[in-house]
Amino acid sequence: MARQPSSVDKLPEEIRAQIGKLRVQGRTIDEILSHLQAMDVEISRSALGRHVKGLAALRERMEHSRNMALALVDRFGDQTDNRLQRLNLELMHSVVMQTITATADDEDGEPRPVTFCPEDAMFLARALKELATAAKTDSDRLIIVKRETRAEALREAAGAARDAAGEAGLSDKTADFIMKKVLGVGQ
Repeated sequence: MARQPSSVDKLPEEIRAQIGKLRVQGRTIDEILSHLQAMDVEISRSALGRHVKGLAALRERMEHSRNMALALVDRFGDQTDNRLQRLNLELMHSVVMQTITATADDEDGEPRPVTFCPEDAMFLARALKELATAAKTDSDRLIIVKRETRAEALREAAGAARDAAGEAGLSDKTADFIMKKVLGVGQ
């Protein structure tokens, strides 16, 4: 998503890392601002506040994602069944929707829609295509599993019908006829 870099984004990487480190240590915005001023770094308090707010939001999203992943592992374990695949698809759909509907604060702190450069739009289109492909693959796999389950149930029913026909004294020919006509299974 193309956005104009903030004044903090324009600072050297080591300064931005220092801001993050001080915030992790629990320092206030004023303490961080004083530290930066002592290093001869000129930045407005409001720009620093927006940056720190963004860091907090990012950390919160990362913690939420980590907690969700841990909860899913606890719930599903190492299962690779259809429910987990569908859940992954739903999570990815959610991420794409959040990206499309996101807003960003401008330098004045006002929310504005996030705009996409052509490359971002291409990546988003590719992600949507991959989601559609994954959903189709998941659907196809589910159909195959249902067919296999139905076929297994029919085989079991045919075996039970053959046993019942034998116990009732029916001939093999009559049992085969019934299985073919009723169950659609011939032996």
